[in-house]
Amino acid sequence: MESYSGSKAKVYSIIPEGEVETLFEKFIDENIGEFKEEVKEILRRLKQIGHTTGARESYFKHEGDNDFVNNNGKFVWALYDDEERKLRLYCIRFSNVAIILGGGGRKDKSTKKWQDDEKLSEEARKVMAYAEIIFKQLEDGEIYWSNDGTELQGNFKNYDNE
Repeated sequence: MESYSGSKAKVYSIIPEGEVETLFEKFIDENIGEFKEEVKEILRRLKQIGHTTGARESYFKHEGDNDFVNNNGKFVWALYDDEERKLRLYCIRFSNVAIILGGGGRKDKSTKKWQDDEKLSEEARKVMAYAEIIFKQLEDGEIYWSNDGTELQGNFKNYDNE
């Protein structure tokens, strides 16, 4: 996602097989009407991450579910500013240098954990499943880090699943 990627961090998203929009673009489409200001803040934060600060841990809340995806769940985070915000955007975070954006949704104040909300649970688990695939591709050398360790490269298509 070139407009968000910069010298501090690279920002990616996932296009499911057979679709034309990324998971992040779907998230924006689903939420821009009701949560316009929050969506604008997320977009500002993504530009800040890519161009100014990198993917600092303080911008994210860990969302890994150890019961669902072994070690790969530890890389799944939610981007958000504070508890008063309603939107959660799930992503895979690689230290400060890269994030892969997934989807997300509205987290109601009455919802304590994402597992308690059908939409959030679906989106978080989807990102965890993609994390599993991505880490397998990294392990197999299908995708790899650039020589300077700041950019993912290689064959980004996953022909076995999505």
